Amino acid sequence: MKEFVMKLRILLRAEMTLFKADAHRRANGYALMGLSVGCVLVALVFVNIGAFFYLTDSAIDSRAAFILAACNLGLAVVPLLLGRQGKPGPEEQMVREIREMALEEVTKDVDKIVEEVAGVGAAVNQVRSGVSAFTGGGLAGGGLLALGPFLGMAINLMKKKKKD
Repeated sequence: MKEFVMKLRILLRAEMTLFKADAHRRANGYALMGLSVGCVLVALVFVNIGAFFYLTDSAIDSRAAFILAACNLGLAVVPLLLGRQGKPGPEEQMVREIREMALEEVTKDVDKIVEEVAGVGAAVNQVRSGVSAFTGGGLAGGGLLALGPFLGMAINLMKKKKKD
């Protein structure tokens, strides 16, 4: 039983480790996505500033604002690309393998327990059918009930032999 509990603990720790690694990877991805959204919003501000200067006939200022907007859009792409590259490392793969092995062992143990319980159930059914056959099966009569008169006669004979 201690071995089974140990396997369950290993399985639980592997699951928790994988959950933490996945949560950490997702948090990093969301942070990079937030950074990209921030860059896009700054680029939108510069597009608005460039449009304002373009409309006010200040072409030099509008060109600078449009260049800054393009640079910010370029910067917005970089964190998105970095966020996509967040793949599981070799440590996480090793933990996955440990989890699979522990799960396989626990499954084998549970299957053995199920087989043992099925065997006990079959043995109980055999005992029940044996007792049922010996006692006559209840209302049908027979078995012990049929032996009743013979047992009484045998007891009486034994008593007579004792007296003699």
